[in-house]
Amino acid sequence: MKWKLIPSSPAISQGQMTYDDELFKAFQPGSAPILRFFYFSKPTLTLGRLEARRLRLDHLSFPYEIRPTGGRAVLHGESDLCYAIVAPKDDPLAGGPLIESYQKISRILAKGFQSLGRDVKMTAEKHIGLGDPHCFSAPSQAELTWNGKKVAGGAQAREGGAFLQQGVILLSVAADWKKAFPASSVENMAGLNDDTSLPAIKREELEIMLVRTFESQGIEFQRDPFLNAAQP
Repeated sequence: MKWKLIPSSPAISQGQMTYDDELFKAFQPGSAPILRFFYFSKPTLTLGRLEARRLRLDHLSFPYEIRPTGGRAVLHGESDLCYAIVAPKDDPLAGGPLIESYQKISRILAKGFQSLGRDVKMTAEKHIGLGDPHCFSAPSQAELTWNGKKVAGGAQAREGGAFLQQGVILLSVAADWKKAFPASSVENMAGLNDDTSLPAIKREELEIMLVRTFESQGIEFQRDPFLNAAQP
């Protein structure tokens, strides 16, 4: 299986969420699936497209971008690694009905985390976030937890024969989460580096391991010159 790989970048001129949306809208039947990694160099909120409609955006305390996928708010910082997958809905590795697709992707991510010594688990059912406005207040179905706390979240958009999944993996829980959501709890979220008895994982190391994990599933990655040209 041939996929396209776009390595991580902290800055995209049109914005990370807009770039993902452009990749999704430009995806054509028969195209190779895309795996992209990225991160934010300064604290930035991303909001699901429906979540953004109910908020006073001019009152937000951090810069923000609106995700083309759904879900609640996420505060991104230097201790996150984000990913996006654009693929056909019938892709044998990552596709299928919505929950099945989530499960397939989560299993691949889990193998990568486990290779780095984190025994993560995939949730079997959705947990209620008790009204908290942020995505990590509780794991949804087919998301990943470590020691019972959510360490990775994702959301999908589907159109025609393709889907876009966007996700974020926490290496640590930044203090800015409390600033962004002062009335919310951070007790149900965790970073992969929270257990200081384990060797710390660098973002670059995590990305390399996840690429290797996808390759272990039979994927052969190619770097698309046109796609990479969009990177600064």
